[in-house]
Amino acid sequence: MATSPDDPRPTSSGHQRKPVRTTQYIIAPAGPGVSAQTLAEQLNKFGNILWTHDQRGVSGPPIAIVRMPDEAAAALRRSAGGSLIIEPDNHLRAASFAGPASSLIPAAATMTALGPDLKVTIRVVSQAGTPLEQATVRLVGEQGSVQGRTDDDGSVVLTLQDEVPETIAAIFVSARSGHWGLWQQQPYVETDAVNTLTLKPLLLPGGLHWGGEAMRFDQIPNQCRGADVKVALIDSGVATSHKQLADINHGIDARGGEERSWSNDATGHGTPCAGIIRAAAQADHGIRGYAPDSELLVCKLPLDARCSDLIAALDDCLQNGIDVACVGVGCERGSVLVEQRIAMAKQQGVSIIAAAGNSGAGVLFPACSPHVLAVGAVGQMGSFPEDSPQAAQAAAASTAAGGLFVPPFSCRGSELDLCAPGVAVIACQSPDGYAVCDGTSLAAAHVAALAALILADHSDFKSSFIAKDVHRVERLFQILKETAQPVGHPWQTGAGLPDAARALGVWSERRPPALPLNAGLREMRSAIRRVNRVQFGASEAIIFEPPRGPANVTRLPLNPAPLAFQAAGGETATVHELRAAMALAGLAEGR
Repeated sequence: MATSPDDPRPTSSGHQRKPVRTTQYIIAPAGPGVSAQTLAEQLNKFGNILWTHDQRGVSGPPIAIVRMPDEAAAALRRSAGGSLIIEPDNHLRAASFAGPASSLIPAAATMTALGPDLKVTIRVVSQAGTPLEQATVRLVGEQGSVQGRTDDDGSVVLTLQDEVPETIAAIFVSARSGHWGLWQQQPYVETDAVNTLTLKPLLLPGGLHWGGEAMRFDQIPNQCRGADVKVALIDSGVATSHKQLADINHGIDARGGEERSWSNDATGHGTPCAGIIRAAAQADHGIRGYAPDSELLVCKLPLDARCSDLIAALDDCLQNGIDVACVGVGCERGSVLVEQRIAMAKQQGVSIIAAAGNSGAGVLFPACSPHVLAVGAVGQMGSFPEDSPQAAQAAAASTAAGGLFVPPFSCRGSELDLCAPGVAVIACQSPDGYAVCDGTSLAAAHVAALAALILADHSDFKSSFIAKDVHRVERLFQILKETAQPVGHPWQTGAGLPDAARALGVWSERRPPALPLNAGLREMRSAIRRVNRVQFGASEAIIFEPPRGPANVTRLPLNPAPLAFQAAGGETATVHELRAAMALAGLAEGR
């Protein structure tokens, strides 16, 4: 029986066969006129073709996903002579946290043998004593950290090497839903007993969440709801089992899974973002989507999502006439083939808004593309308990204006366009609950919702920019950026925090920046060093790195015509509605 290149068994000569490293590549013709079949025939002898993709009817070259040895990829590059684009099919990572942020975990100290492994049993319960399953628990010691999830009894056993109870620096706990997390510094832990931790219940706000007020969603008319705008959420799926998300009816699996696989969200990453955009209002609390009348298309990515899956999702956006695409994933390396799809989507009027990333380093791809609006995260002091993981984020954060702060996890750099609420955001969670969520993907969802409102109700998109093309996208990005409230250094917050009232033409005072523009130089230099430390393998030629930069915008004067509306049903107009009417008549202060 023949052995494969990856077979470690001895050869006929008795020598051990050295395993051959294989990599998954994404390959496409560099020019037009090549079919998927022709491409597959050209690649057959070089590696294992996993699948080919002919863009599902979208104009453009086909792609093939091939697993092959790096040496074979190098040989293919030489033989193709520039007729093929060959690049690694990089993994994508989600841009919000299911547990405590890794940016808070200190670097390991010099290893010192302290004795046997430290085994600790943690049990997480509610204030009523009910065990809480699927809670994420992380122990941080002097030498390292360990993380696990609680079982149906609320318990998890964690083992740290070369630690003793006295060297445990912190415990972080994050509940799946229904409770605030917990942060304990220098905790007292016992090795011969069950250590019980009690979480505070999550009480849903009676009014708008802090993020909605910070972005001034409360100052726009009630009729502004994003009607007739199509929004795509490119993420882990959405739990339509949630009572506030049950009317979401459109979705696609990027890898063509079961018919409604998109309506399940095992990781709980996409559901909070969907709620921010489109959750139906409930009478008993203030959790609601900011663009509830928009049409949401769920583009589900698999757990092991790669750039090729993002290409498939963008093709779905093109086929379905999407106006705004909210991307909650990213990777360190860029992709020319993904960038081609991004440019194609922009040409057809798809405005892509992406999470900057949660590594605390440079802005991830695709957010760093000059055709994509990159959004970082901010939090607000006092919006969380003092013993919560969010308090730990605040303690390590950079200060911004108005009680805001930039959490250490939020990616930063010159490519950042905006910031938005991304710490202690109370949002929908699968299957039918609510959770405290952190991450730049939540921030991107806030901006995507506002983008939907602007496209639906701003007069520019009913006249000069009604056509779905590049100019429409860049005009939208200009409005979002030039009406934002500056809150800190652009390296950390971009143009600032979007202001829904200003963007939609309802007059509101612009806050002055709280920090001088020369603030944060130390953080800027540190971020530059982090970007420069990105390593590329020998097989990953730098020619495959697309341009980086802030989103391109239209350079035209802003003349935002205020919203034209009337109080629904003849009811008395609110103060904000009267303000909008005055602005329409040219009577508002400052106009």
